[in-house]
Amino acid sequence: MRSQQQPFMTTLDCADPSMQVEKRNETVTPLQSLAMLNNKFMVAMAERFAGRLAAEATELDEQVRLGLRQTMSRPASDAEVREFTEFARQHGLPNACRVMLNLNEFVFVD
Repeated sequence: MRSQQQPFMTTLDCADPSMQVEKRNETVTPLQSLAMLNNKFMVAMAERFAGRLAAEATELDEQVRLGLRQTMSRPASDAEVREFTEFARQHGLPNACRVMLNLNEFVFVD
């Protein structure tokens, strides 16, 4: 299993298990962003995240605030909560969670 590369992980530039290198190359490409938004694994994780938020809070704005807090590791501003709540009303909480899981504050470590 270890010798078989996963297409999703390859898209994200994960290390090749058959090669040893001191430091791997890093890239940021549009294909990686598309994979993070549309890959079956990411869609499933967003749905699971939305389910967890729905179990922890009853109101949509509370669910959004909690989700943003968990993905950004900081309290969300009122404007961020408003924008995400409106998005979640139009497109559903799982899709809002997909966006949260693709925020720069979640994907990149500063």
